[in-house]
Amino acid sequence: MATTRKKTTGKSKSPAGGVTADRELCLKMFRTMALQRAVEDRMVTMYRQGEMLGSVYTGHWHEAIAVGTAAAIRQGDFLCPLHRDVGAHLWRGMPPWQIMASFLGKATGPTGGRDGTLHYGRPDLNIYNPCSHVPDNVPVATGGAFAFKYRGEDGLALCYFGDGATGNGGYHEAMNIAAVMSLPCIFICENNQFAYSTPLRLTTHADFYKKAAGYGMPGVKVDGTDAVAVYEATAEAARRARAGEGPTLIECVTMRMHGHAEHDPASYVPREMLAEWAKRDPVELFAARLQKLGHATEAEIAAIRENVRQEALAARKKALGDPMPVATNIEEGVYAD
Repeated sequence: MATTRKKTTGKSKSPAGGVTADRELCLKMFRTMALQRAVEDRMVTMYRQGEMLGSVYTGHWHEAIAVGTAAAIRQGDFLCPLHRDVGAHLWRGMPPWQIMASFLGKATGPTGGRDGTLHYGRPDLNIYNPCSHVPDNVPVATGGAFAFKYRGEDGLALCYFGDGATGNGGYHEAMNIAAVMSLPCIFICENNQFAYSTPLRLTTHADFYKKAAGYGMPGVKVDGTDAVAVYEATAEAARRARAGEGPTLIECVTMRMHGHAEHDPASYVPREMLAEWAKRDPVELFAARLQKLGHATEAEIAAIRENVRQEALAARKKALGDPMPVATNIEEGVYAD
């Protein structure tokens, strides 16, 4: 059941001729990818200048995964992103300033300043609030998929996790349950070569997508720097899920170009490895593809880059100026209404 492919085949959400035939969709995907890069670059600068509280986690070289997956499903689907997936939040409609406000612990952040850094989501956008324990969003997504099936609704759940998360027991239990119950769930493995500081060669002797067969679900491996390949694989998995054919595991291969977080210098990563992956910048690759397709000129691409840079600067200004939480309402929001 495991396959390696650049794009998937069969019916999907893609327009006739594939996603590349839809100029507006492609431009929106590129803009969101570029915005993720601009926002995270700005947050790195803020961290180094002492403006950010705690740690800053970035998703450089994960932009095609975050945006390609989010673009291929519906707004009403249940999304469980992680700290590398800012682009998924942006695609759903979360403004950049609110993401920064979360890292700053501001009252205007998604958690109202009660939790910070990467622990943010938006229930109104069907985005789950992740916790630090990376694999724990996998059983949550499985539960979300079960809810859709139990209610007879045409929805699905999609969750992200790193290669290191696959060694956790909760991950295996959730995958098995999803397959046994044919739940409408899409599992996105972001294989970025390192589980914090542990290299891939010390965590597995087999490709992750091949392990899907052990659970009884299809496994697909795609180039995680190729937004089109990611989109097409996710669209096919979504088609399967909505047709009652069960879950899919998609392994997206990329590289973590920064440390686990900005406090981690990643001195354990071979410099030649970073140099080789630097040639495969997903934002640059997609920009070149858009120009080759005739969807955008070099000047239009440059204008998009400048637009998102200005948006990131404006987001910083707003987030820094927003108020901190107050103690008087600390007991509010502890329990759901």
